[in-house]
Amino acid sequence: MRASRSLLVLGLGLGLLGTGGVRAETLEYAIEVKDGQPATFEVPFAVPYVGTVVLDAQWTGPRLLFFGVDLPGHPGFGRRSGPSPQRVQFQATDPDVVNHTGFRLTIKALPARGEATGRLKITVPDSPEVVAAREAILHPPPPPPPPPPAWTLAKAAPANASADMAALFRAVETYRAGVLANGEHPVDDCRWQIDFLIDATAMRDRLAAGGAPPDVPALRYFGRITDVIGSVESLRSSKDPILAGPVPGDVNDRRAWLVARYELTRPIERSLDQLGELLKGGHAPSLEKTVWVPRLTACVMASERYFDERVKLGSDEDASNRELTRAQWPHIQSASAVLRALAPWLREPEASPR
Repeated sequence: MRASRSLLVLGLGLGLLGTGGVRAETLEYAIEVKDGQPATFEVPFAVPYVGTVVLDAQWTGPRLLFFGVDLPGHPGFGRRSGPSPQRVQFQATDPDVVNHTGFRLTIKALPARGEATGRLKITVPDSPEVVAAREAILHPPPPPPPPPPAWTLAKAAPANASADMAALFRAVETYRAGVLANGEHPVDDCRWQIDFLIDATAMRDRLAAGGAPPDVPALRYFGRITDVIGSVESLRSSKDPILAGPVPGDVNDRRAWLVARYELTRPIERSLDQLGELLKGGHAPSLEKTVWVPRLTACVMASERYFDERVKLGSDEDASNRELTRAQWPHIQSASAVLRALAPWLREPEASPR
């Protein structure tokens, strides 16, 4: 506080203490009342800014003190009396009061036995700039959010990308746009889509940066997945009456139709079974802990069952996995395109000369 420090002292010791380390908006005084003597003193001060004014007094000894704050032309701002400690507090919001230099604190001590020794502190509001700086320290802004992960962001192929690299970028971007069409949490009962997108993005970016492709067993396994998905898609879209129906009405014809149909669908089912057997048998060690692989395979199996049953039962409503397949199949085909786009990086080891 930069108010006047002149004091009117009547029978009471009052000295301005050093303010080293104390904010400019605070003044501290020493209080000393002699044994048995009455005393009155006044402390002028100013209130330069809007806010709370606090006057705190603490002393030792049995003496009772009276405190009152006045401003010429305005009602009293507070009265307190009694033993230590005492506080007078008020809000300075009236424009006629703020920045006024005529505030006066009066302290009185009636004649009584004993002494009183202590301190008086007057704290006036800080400037808006100081308040803002203090609040900024106490409540710093939250850190900026981390950048979104790469798998959520569209990315074009480098300008100098090869045809194979450009095709891989297109396949990953098509899959990403489809899966994230409704945000980062797609409806995915099989729980493979986001994990696949993360891995596909990582493989693409690693290859674009000149890194190593997936190992040969993994790329071979990806090829098997795309072959199986292609077979299931052929089952879905075939116009062959054996696969597309309808089921013959005659009992004998129906029996022959079912046998012929089994000859066509059994290899598809067997290929699906082999995907799990090969993974468990160690044919692609790097994929054994890749969570999306068995989940995608299970989803393809469920879709194959739906495509098969809807023909054999003659009813789309009664076929198993109808809603799951409708939600999953477009993404399964899009994922197959990504895996197929990785095929150019499959370099089979050359046979050793005999």
